[in-house]
Amino acid sequence: MEPLSGIITALVTPFREDGEVKNESIKPLIDFQVKGGVDGVFLCGTAGSGPIMRRDQRVLMFKESVKAAGGRIKTLAHVGSPSTEEAVALAVEAENAGVTAIGAVPPYFIKPDRESLLAHFRNIADAVSIPMYVYNIPRNALNAVTPEMMLELTETPNIRGVKDSSRDFINVLNYLRILPEDFTVICGTDSYIYPAMVMGARGAITGYANGFPDVYAEFIKIIREGDIKAAKEMQWRINVLRDNLQKPPLASHYEALRLRGVDAGVPKAPLRGMTDAEIADLKKRLKSLGVL
Repeated sequence: MEPLSGIITALVTPFREDGEVKNESIKPLIDFQVKGGVDGVFLCGTAGSGPIMRRDQRVLMFKESVKAAGGRIKTLAHVGSPSTEEAVALAVEAENAGVTAIGAVPPYFIKPDRESLLAHFRNIADAVSIPMYVYNIPRNALNAVTPEMMLELTETPNIRGVKDSSRDFINVLNYLRILPEDFTVICGTDSYIYPAMVMGARGAITGYANGFPDVYAEFIKIIREGDIKAAKEMQWRINVLRDNLQKPPLASHYEALRLRGVDAGVPKAPLRGMTDAEIADLKKRLKSLGVL
């Protein structure tokens, strides 16, 4: 498989009010991403609420998303869990569902030592034959995957890359500096996608593309064309858009999709949806940005 690259939407999972997956919304949601021009979708990650979903819900999302994508875009399934046993089981289910690759955060809440963390990732990778990408997000997982640790993990054949959501550009640069050139580094922080790609990152995984895949597809096209002035301007535009999609957590993605004609259901508790006043304010702000 070719390495992940370009814009990969960290897809929201459509839920009903009772917290179950809204199956009928999966295909329209993925069709919207395909039409928008992104290169793939990241399933059940942070934006996809994976850590608060049951295993059967995550597996359902994997299966239905692969079916809906129909090979048109890549599907990356997040299988991270505090438990190695659970992460391995999810990885096997994801491979059986037909996803392109898997991704995993470190165990969260607990604090394994360095060797335990490395063993955790190796055990997941060894359980499947598809590529695996490590997902570094220390502010949520509470356990960082340092560039030096990542270098050790490159010796595991199935581990093909890292998504860095540390919000630390120096960390991204250190990954790019010490990891093999053919090892994929994906930016997970929207505020410096362009600088990261200039330095060698192959793309970005972003939840903010949910409602605006076309905006992000245009951004990656400009970067690839090497238009420095336009890329800088687009990065500022992305940063302002991101600032307007912050609160309540994840809810603005669901409403942005709804405002663009896609019913993606509602967030899953304990996360809440937006009030009518918040929706009206979001609509006004997005219109002022020219994205509606």
